[in-house]
Amino acid sequence: MNTGMDDEEPTEGDADIKNDNWLKENYVGLVQEFPNQWIAVMDQDVLCSGISKASVVAKAKKLAGGRTISIYFIEPSPLPL
Repeated sequence: MNTGMDDEEPTEGDADIKNDNWLKENYVGLVQEFPNQWIAVMDQDVLCSGISKASVVAKAKKLAGGRTISIYFIEPSPLPL
């Protein structure tokens, strides 16, 4: 019997939503500082960054100590900086 529980998307917690909002508010500065990079955000601050998502996730997990982290890719700016 399939209950459909496996088909549900993960829900975002309060920490993720706060990080998402912080990212939107600070995106222009992040594009200037971290273009073409992955960033890990915890408590509305950049915890670490890098060009490899896997390495950023691994480093962030160590630094976060079990706390919620959010991972984002920062696109390069379409305009010259």
